[in-house]
Amino acid sequence: MRGMEHIGAHTIIHIGGSTLHLDTVIMTWVVIALLVAVAWLATRRMKLVPGGIQNAIEFAIEWLDGTIGANISPAARPCTPVIASLFLFILFSNLLGVVPGFKSPTADLNVTLALAAVVMGLTIYAGARSKGLKNYLLGFIKPNPLFLPLNLIEIFTRTLTLAFRLFGNMFAGDVLIIILGNLVAYAVPTLAQAFHVFVGVLQAYLFMMLSVAYVSVATEE
Repeated sequence: MRGMEHIGAHTIIHIGGSTLHLDTVIMTWVVIALLVAVAWLATRRMKLVPGGIQNAIEFAIEWLDGTIGANISPAARPCTPVIASLFLFILFSNLLGVVPGFKSPTADLNVTLALAAVVMGLTIYAGARSKGLKNYLLGFIKPNPLFLPLNLIEIFTRTLTLAFRLFGNMFAGDVLIIILGNLVAYAVPTLAQAFHVFVGVLQAYLFMMLSVAYVSVATEE
């Protein structure tokens, strides 16, 4: 099918001993530029009575703060800005794939693994900050040292689950749009794109809420 050969393919460049997916790097910077542009447009002329884009941004920030704040533990509350930033980056990345000629950075497993690694690091930070580094590390061998391997496996399993869930759904969405675009014209592919938007928003929300759950659990006694 036309376009199927491009699914999962990347433009690869080598820098030193590292291999980079150039298309993913470019798309990631596009997302970052969009986020910066939206933030700049919303704050360049702050008004006491907001309107237009400023009003939408303030509503989004209030919704994020309220949603995360209502579900996160008090000890993990300082992690809210990082989790909110992850949500916005993932949301814009997911929706970018709907635009013709663009690809979702989150359809690259390397990106989702990096995002999940950030959550793992944030989880460790929240636990160590709340309990103290010594007590947090001792928690891995409670109630018995034999639990150490299981607790370590749990951390890495959560990371992989976050990464593969996001990658799998966004990659499948790209495949679906191309397949339907080859089989039928206009209406059905448009519906597929609408479904892709829905899945993109849902996956960003799920990633955020799972991140909230993980950092909250890490702070519990």
